[in-house]
Amino acid sequence: MLPKHHYSERESSVFNDSSWIASQIDQLPISMQKKISDKYSDIYLKLTTEEDSKSRFRANTWLRLTVDKYKVINTEGYF
Repeated sequence: MLPKHHYSERESSVFNDSSWIASQIDQLPISMQKKISDKYSDIYLKLTTEEDSKSRFRANTWLRLTVDKYKVINTEGYF
């Protein structure tokens, strides 16, 4: 699941956050994924609208910290 607004390969062929964002969101409980994706989109859009030069960094940092807090850790094997 990807946020509607994020830094993607369409904006640059060298840097692409899409796969990293998807891998981060996939670590969250399914019940939280849409909410976190929407929140990331809101944060990224708000910061880019304000012309914040570090909008990508700030939105990705928020996502990383949120995932670290809520991610699901499988301690019983692969299945």
